[in-house]
Amino acid sequence: MKKKKSNQILITALLLMLLIFIIVAVVAARSAYNRKVAAEKITDPDFYSMTEYCKENSEAVMKALKSGSADKLGALMINPKGAEDVTGFADWTKAGFAEAVSLGAGSLSTAPDKKGMMDIAERFIVPVGEQKYVLYIETLTSRHGMNNEGISAVAVTTYEHFDELGYGWNGAKDENSALAGESFVK
Repeated sequence: MKKKKSNQILITALLLMLLIFIIVAVVAARSAYNRKVAAEKITDPDFYSMTEYCKENSEAVMKALKSGSADKLGALMINPKGAEDVTGFADWTKAGFAEAVSLGAGSLSTAPDKKGMMDIAERFIVPVGEQKYVLYIETLTSRHGMNNEGISAVAVTTYEHFDELGYGWNGAKDENSALAGESFVK
């Protein structure tokens, strides 16, 4: 009986030591990571991560628009102001997002600002019935493109208006377009 009790005490002690070791290792790793992040000197934007965030956010916006719910679109955005205007601009429930044509992702910022914030946006030509629309989705990133801060702007206009502007429309709100949120680049 004494041997069984001493074995239980030994196993409990070993498990306790293992738990203490794991906690110390996790705290040390987190501390080392935080020191490394604080000391890093990032000079170039991480465009690969930025384009991945832009793709993820664009897919989420299209899914929200397909639902027809302004609340779902607003929930995705940093500032949901104007989400009703964008969802009401077309009957998005009939949109052919699978046939949407991307015009490529890019940034209107020349470099990250002093806080490391930078935009990346993508424009899509989306068929809705017989009509075509251009959808502009802007993602905001931080740490020179390494962190996804969310969707800062979603804008829509007709393809005809987009064509009249020589494909130069980048989400600016006018009488022929709608804008949700606020563009990072003024």
